[in-house]
Amino acid sequence: MRWFGGRAGGVNGPLPAGARVLHPNPMLWVAGSWQPEHVRTVTDRRGTVAVIGPCEATGADLVRLLHELPDSALTAWAGAYTIVRLWPTGLVTVLTDPANACPIYTVRAAGALVWGSSSRALASLAGSGVDVEWLGRSLADPTAPLPGRSAWAGVAMLPAGRRCTLHPDAPPRCVPAWKPRTLGFAHAARCLRETLTAAVRVRVGPARVAASDLSGGLDSTTLAALAATMGPVLGVTSHPAQVTGGGDLDYARMTAGAFPSMTHALLPLDESHLPYLDLAVPATDEPAPSTVSWAMLSAEFRLLAAAGVDCHLTGDGGDTLFLPPPLYLADLARRRRYLRVFREAQRWARLRRISPWPLLASAIAGRADRLRDTPGSPDWLGIRFDRVPDGLPAGLGHADRALLTEARFVARTAHAEAQLADTFGICLHNPYTDARVLDTLLAAPSWLRASPTRYKPLLSDATVGLLPPAVHARGAKGIFVGDHHQGLRAQLDPVMRLIDGQLASLGLIDPRKVRAVLRRAAAGLTTPWGSISALVAAEAWLRAIDAEPRIEWSTASRQPVAP
Repeated sequence: MRWFGGRAGGVNGPLPAGARVLHPNPMLWVAGSWQPEHVRTVTDRRGTVAVIGPCEATGADLVRLLHELPDSALTAWAGAYTIVRLWPTGLVTVLTDPANACPIYTVRAAGALVWGSSSRALASLAGSGVDVEWLGRSLADPTAPLPGRSAWAGVAMLPAGRRCTLHPDAPPRCVPAWKPRTLGFAHAARCLRETLTAAVRVRVGPARVAASDLSGGLDSTTLAALAATMGPVLGVTSHPAQVTGGGDLDYARMTAGAFPSMTHALLPLDESHLPYLDLAVPATDEPAPSTVSWAMLSAEFRLLAAAGVDCHLTGDGGDTLFLPPPLYLADLARRRRYLRVFREAQRWARLRRISPWPLLASAIAGRADRLRDTPGSPDWLGIRFDRVPDGLPAGLGHADRALLTEARFVARTAHAEAQLADTFGICLHNPYTDARVLDTLLAAPSWLRASPTRYKPLLSDATVGLLPPAVHARGAKGIFVGDHHQGLRAQLDPVMRLIDGQLASLGLIDPRKVRAVLRRAAAGLTTPWGSISALVAAEAWLRAIDAEPRIEWSTASRQPVAP
């Protein structure tokens, strides 16, 4: 597993087994296989600066960070990275990623404050078990678990977008270091194109063999096309085995044919790849959203590994960023732009085939929660939780707050998805979860980012001239809800037995109510798939962490610094 971390204070103390030490005091290490370009340090008499993760910053940029470490460094460059400043006094400064794609955790263990990018690794050091309250809250509302906590008891997550000072003998001190900038829509679209281009470049540039999902939709196709402009790339399209043309396949083939440097690989899916068929996922920091689709995802990872791929791009997060619900109606109403609210509400109502009056009433009353498409907490939870403060920057509108909350959830859980890929020796990258991408999106007015008449307007404007015209003009891609019904129907008995597991014994769910929902789902009735998938993923995760050994730590007090 690729991760990094360190200790505030002196050189003595435990180290992860097999870690490579980058700096002895205060300690900084990396574990697992990293591209050299994604682990960089610069040092002078004032201390050391490390930038870990793909980042377009130059060597000269890093040297300047030794002189001054401005808050703007959080989103100054494309990529998904963490900036760490190591001081001769033993203090550590960490600038935490505003998008939460690079979560950082801390734990007090072995007489020191230890920090790192893997909560599971830190829990192994401290001997921590699962944080049951955190897990329960994640089932009630996946986007809003406990701030400052992790899936592991006693392992804290540093807040996103902060300048955090880590002291060996005191709690971390974190102050806000990021707030969204403001740009016009056209400027934001140009900036998004530049940022995505750089984000892809810093990933595929150092790779031996690069690949990208090529679903036929706008999100993944954009990344695959950008990668193809920089060199050879393998575009992977999953499709039902019995379907050899039409829909997503035609759009994917059209894109592959437009770029001579792109090799198109097909992954035919049959009954052996159905959701819920294989739930034996590797252990990760927290439940991975793709757990129920592990049969399909692991097949893709095996295909990539056989092709020698060490860098794989996905379009995860694209729908969250570019296809938000109409919460901006409440922002317009707050600005008293009632005529536009009325017109936009009518258009959304026509699109959804509903009355516009509930939309209008919710917007004018400032009830943005009623404009969301997401369901409430499932009624099968065994415990209820009060909502806690979200810790978001002040001054954000309704749409921006919702987008930031959802984007941070997607980015954090994508970190668990990357840990799944690590088990196949593949670096999984999600450029849409990058801080600079999110910052650029939030810079544009919320009422221009979403539209009932245009599909993903900001991304569409940013990709003009990149994709084949028919692909660029496409409004949506295929969905696979039917596969979930079919997979659950085939695996109903094993999933039913799973429901009587640890979540039930912890009192977090009511198995009787869950079984009723599963029977309706297997029968093909309307199903809250998000809630069911989260529940199954949580139970499978609890089994995985019980089955796999904990991360080993050495007892050596000192190890040599890597050259």
